[in-house]
Amino acid sequence: MRRISVSGSLPLKFFPTIKSSVWFEDGFERKFLLKCNNIDENSYDYFLTHSLEGDIEFLYKSAKLDKPKILFSANIDDLIRYTEIYDDRLDIFPVESMEFRAVDFIIDSRADWVVFTSKRAVEFFFKKVSVRFLCDKKLAAVGDKTAYALMEKGFKLDYVPEEFYGSSLVEFLKDKGKLLVITAAKYNKIYDELDNVTVVPVYENVIPERIKYFEPIGQFDFGLFSSPSAFWHIKEAFGSYGFVERIKRIVAIGKTTKSYIESCGFEAEVPSRATIDDMFKYVLDLI
Repeated sequence: MRRISVSGSLPLKFFPTIKSSVWFEDGFERKFLLKCNNIDENSYDYFLTHSLEGDIEFLYKSAKLDKPKILFSANIDDLIRYTEIYDDRLDIFPVESMEFRAVDFIIDSRADWVVFTSKRAVEFFFKKVSVRFLCDKKLAAVGDKTAYALMEKGFKLDYVPEEFYGSSLVEFLKDKGKLLVITAAKYNKIYDELDNVTVVPVYENVIPERIKYFEPIGQFDFGLFSSPSAFWHIKEAFGSYGFVERIKRIVAIGKTTKSYIESCGFEAEVPSRATIDDMFKYVLDLI
């Protein structure tokens, strides 16, 4: 077993991905665990510590800044991406609260439009279906990231709503012939209001096993939640909404997440655009 000494002020972008098994000392910065593929208390190759001595050292000197503490709940990819961007200005406590898994589905080729509700829907759809399936169909996407995921595969989008919500899409598509909505197992039931729609879930959003290493500790100036599941899964994993009571201000990615959080009895704010990047910019504008 070797010790890895890590400065708590080290930006996440300077910390490498560790594929070998690791364990960590009490109080170790959770953001670094995002880049540890195998966390194992019982059998590990490396022990992570903030002490000043180790077999491997990642030391970093920076000016002492009183940075706002942020609870950030999302999937691992988004946690790493946005923590690397913003942890020089914010003290980010990440919670790995979502994991995506494929589900079996059957697709009906008789469709005029195919609608994708997220970049994950694009990802899991094409794990099973050839791109040729969409060649004679019109395409719609909810959100810029979903649109980009399709364009990267060479498709031209026929419609992307200005707002990143299903309600904007439903109004446009209600008279557009036979529709397939490619989405998650837990989807916005607004699509069920259309008689010409077949909803095709291609993935599910589950609570990751690793969430147990990311239990929110302490007080937070802001809590950022990237979806209703990013909020609900923390409560399910740790048994209560106690973490919410330690957040001064909650920021939801958009109206759907805000509505869910408020249905649980808490207030939430939203940025002007429903993206994770805009949640962080919203916070930075407030401090």
